[in-house]
Amino acid sequence: MTIQPVLDKQSTSITNFLASNVGTQVRKIAVVTPYYRESLHELLLAHQSVLAQDIAVTHIMVADGHPNPAVAAWDAQHVVLPAAHRDAGNFARGVGALHAFQGGAEGVCFLDADNWLEPNHVSSLFGAILRDGADVGVSRRALRRLDGSVLDPLDPESDGLRFADTGTVMLRRTAVAIAALWTTLPVELSGAGDQFIWAAVNNRGLKIARTDIPTMNYKTKWAVHYAGRGETPPQGAVDLTIVRRSEVYWQTLPDADKRRIVLGHA
Repeated sequence: MTIQPVLDKQSTSITNFLASNVGTQVRKIAVVTPYYRESLHELLLAHQSVLAQDIAVTHIMVADGHPNPAVAAWDAQHVVLPAAHRDAGNFARGVGALHAFQGGAEGVCFLDADNWLEPNHVSSLFGAILRDGADVGVSRRALRRLDGSVLDPLDPESDGLRFADTGTVMLRRTAVAIAALWTTLPVELSGAGDQFIWAAVNNRGLKIARTDIPTMNYKTKWAVHYAGRGETPPQGAVDLTIVRRSEVYWQTLPDADKRRIVLGHA
């Protein structure tokens, strides 16, 4: 089910802004998808959801050391990294975002390879950014079971306040430092990378706009999401071990490194 965005008078602003896009290398808005060894079905579902956006966007798909040859024929920019970074796509995500900004994008969204977007995801985020004069836009997410069915149509965890899933975020060019942070985040923090990124967003003086509508579909592997809703976790679900390891590693970092990550300076 698609929830229509409430853009009001911002619709004209978006149309006028995007009209200046003709002839540029990257459209004014890009969606970055890092991928590793996801199935072709998953990659295609993610890609088709980007193509189905109700405003024109560029899809940038970044192969983290394992390019799928089918992707090269799609209507996407295919960036191939020479080796896998084993960091949950963090480096690939940052490279894709920096590539988009360098090519002229004004806004960049993120979409993991096993998730998909509602058609109004990009337009509602950019409308909120224009409405509030913000640096970062945040949507809500719907939780999907591993079979794609709806587990929770409005996940309270990723509320855009305490926490925001990376796939719910749009960065404007004024927040390019957050894109760069993805490329330098220690591998040991990759189990909870979006938590540290969200901390940086909230501690670097960036203005945040929220749509409050669930336009990103998150296919969850986390057992806690099922158990917390009274369901038996399916085969393939995982516990929070990797998250806890990242949190423990964070405590071992020197204060200067923590400040560099969260504040942007030592």
